[in-house]
Amino acid sequence: MSETNLTPTAFAPLTESERRAADKHSQPLSKEELWEPICPAPEEPEMPSGAAVIWVYRDAESRPLTARVRFERDKGKDVLPYTYGRRIWTDRYGKKRDVTGWHFKQGNKPLGLYGLEKLAAAGDDVPVLLLEGEKTAEAARRLFPDYICMTSQGGSKAAASNDWSPLSGRDVVIWPDHDEAGAHWADSVQDELKAINVACIRLVSVPASFPRGWDVADDTPPELTDGGSKQDLAILRPLLDNAPLATKNVTLPSGFIMKRDGLYFEEEVKARKGDAEDNTPHFRSVWVCNSFEVIAETNDSEGFGWGLLIRWHDRDRRLHQWAIPKRLVHGEGRDIAAELEDMGLNCNPAAVRYLKLFIAAVATKTRLQCVDHSGWHSTTAGNAFILPGGEAFGPGARAITYQSAQATSMREYRPARSLEDWQDNIAAYASGNSRLTLFMSVAFSGPLLDIAGYDSGGFHLVGGSQVGKSTAAYTAGSVWGRGEKGTQVRSWRATANGLEGVAAATSDTILILDEMGQGNARDVGDTVYMLANGVGKSRASRNGDARAPRNWRSLFLSTGEVTLEDKLREINQRTMAGQQVRLINVPADAGNGHGLYEKLHDKEDGAALSRHLAAACKLYYGTAARAFLKRLVDERSENPEQLNDVINATRKRFESEHVPAQADGQVRSVASRFALAAAGGELACAYGVVPWERGNALWAAGVCFRAWLAERGSTGAGEDSQAVKQVRAFLEAHGSSRFECLERDSQTDTLTPVQENQRIINRVGFRRRVSTNGETVWHYLILPEMWKDEVCKGLNPTRAAQALRNAGFLIPGDGKNLTCRESLPDIGRARVYVIAGSIIGGEEI
Repeated sequence: MSETNLTPTAFAPLTESERRAADKHSQPLSKEELWEPICPAPEEPEMPSGAAVIWVYRDAESRPLTARVRFERDKGKDVLPYTYGRRIWTDRYGKKRDVTGWHFKQGNKPLGLYGLEKLAAAGDDVPVLLLEGEKTAEAARRLFPDYICMTSQGGSKAAASNDWSPLSGRDVVIWPDHDEAGAHWADSVQDELKAINVACIRLVSVPASFPRGWDVADDTPPELTDGGSKQDLAILRPLLDNAPLATKNVTLPSGFIMKRDGLYFEEEVKARKGDAEDNTPHFRSVWVCNSFEVIAETNDSEGFGWGLLIRWHDRDRRLHQWAIPKRLVHGEGRDIAAELEDMGLNCNPAAVRYLKLFIAAVATKTRLQCVDHSGWHSTTAGNAFILPGGEAFGPGARAITYQSAQATSMREYRPARSLEDWQDNIAAYASGNSRLTLFMSVAFSGPLLDIAGYDSGGFHLVGGSQVGKSTAAYTAGSVWGRGEKGTQVRSWRATANGLEGVAAATSDTILILDEMGQGNARDVGDTVYMLANGVGKSRASRNGDARAPRNWRSLFLSTGEVTLEDKLREINQRTMAGQQVRLINVPADAGNGHGLYEKLHDKEDGAALSRHLAAACKLYYGTAARAFLKRLVDERSENPEQLNDVINATRKRFESEHVPAQADGQVRSVASRFALAAAGGELACAYGVVPWERGNALWAAGVCFRAWLAERGSTGAGEDSQAVKQVRAFLEAHGSSRFECLERDSQTDTLTPVQENQRIINRVGFRRRVSTNGETVWHYLILPEMWKDEVCKGLNPTRAAQALRNAGFLIPGDGKNLTCRESLPDIGRARVYVIAGSIIGGEEI
């Protein structure tokens, strides 16, 4: 049937019987009723008895979604929702009713827009005209066939109950009714359209001379038509064509005009010499830049960091936005124009001063909290998670924006294709592959740092060339954006200062650095500390005052053919235990003869699987993180305690299964980071974001943790293990050249030099042969100052001695003394550290 039924008698008053029937349809129902809308409806609606007109709302495939039915009452019109579904209720006579069909009931929210089928049939470049009410939209379709004329359900106060997302990216014109309700509806629609990033919003301004309550379906005021048609296109069409950009709550500075084709400034023109004297001021319009939308003024919620958030589309209809720090207007104005040009907003080089003036002086009542790093933030509306570039999730999403001195679109975080494509072509291949699963799980774990209160830290995948290290980095990067070098995967070949900005921009997401061997050794060491500590350098402003350092939270990933220890050895630096805990080495080779992989799935070898994944990460990306965040922010808002319980339960399970009871605190700290990675992967599985079986992420984290522990060689503290290694290395290097050989005189029980032709330079101690259980071994006697300054250089000498004692390599003295008293040639009785020769070739601790 037709969508409308506009017969000459359609709006005739109802008969008494028809009015009673309509009243019965709209009778309020019992609280015990059950209402289950069915959408789309399986059949077309019939005109209800006594109805004047019915308007059918359809989906993109023209199937009926719901309808609106108009009745004419004695006191005016009455428009009721009409929806197909199952309704169970008790009628006024006490009879139980169960009817599936069309009822005067509302459908589920969000409600569909009127005209979706026409929107789907039109090209993307056809503009949309939004009007208030179905009758008005039908009238506009006849007047303006070059527009897609649509409206929303529920009247002027229900704009927020509708689903506006189909209009994303469209050029939209709003034509409200000429009354206060129409103005309120237009304001509400603007808010909804801004939230879905439409290309352009224009607002028709109805002349004040038009009657109050006038709409497009009404006659044009007769005094304006000169006796012409009732709906005079000569009057109405210019109102539509010349509709200005919508500037709700925006006050433009004096002299500025925002037109459809750009921002203009009305510049006064001075009279030239020789012209006739004329006191009338003359102006010319100076084009400043392409048109853009002023969204809000921004600040950091404490009165600092003020800026202006603007949004525009480039010539290829791609959306851009930038929260411009207002401090930039007092610098080189061309810097602002250059950033805007780089993102497709053309600017007049000769009018830069006007651009700066506009940014400084434009005012809007809308305020947003600005932040300078991505991740979790608290707003007055609740928690929000913001991505680099400004996309936000959570209850506080509309109250926050990302602000920086560069108009970056963060293309690294843009999605491509569908989540299902990413699951089938990338995530599915991680199943059964521990290193891939670990890296992808870490990618999901960044947002958990703030929730669980964990410190930042990293994982370093180390191994030979062509084993698949970079492929693992690409797959992890594809969770958030384009998984390739130069986008999500960055290079270690950067300074610590340069990576500081990247760390802040990627806070709570993922930071991936490829090929440690290409980095400068000194910068690599500083970067590890900086990234794991989560704070940048303290710097001074131009006047010498301290500026607040940048902060972030980061689970970062790294790859390389060398370890951090190998890299620092290039500059003769020793790796600190803190660095080893902050950046965990994971052997890249899984030990199955396929490099990184334990399972090849349907590929012929590891190289083929790597090629497939590397190519897929350039095609399918960015959707997984968004699906994960949508679930995560909801859970954090609705039940944060339960979310914390899930993460803690994963940590406890991981530690109980994989961490030895006697393990040092450093080992437990590393285990906690593996457990957090497992929690991220398991949550992604529970949310349906990855196609893995439950437990796959826990298994992968356990495999990689055990591989790290095997490479480390012990479950003790890193400083203790380092002490044993350093003392062992010193004795291996100088055991005969810097230790004077002694023997014990059996008669005097003193140590005397062995009569050998040996030349000892820079002596650090003595060595002697000792028979133990029929074997002869060396003991090394090290003088206290040499122990501190030479053997344990860079270590805590007392802790080093304790570590060697606990490992059985240091022979202590009486009581609690770590040293023994010995009678030494030319010295007499003195205390020395006695190290057993078994340390050379001994086991790690």
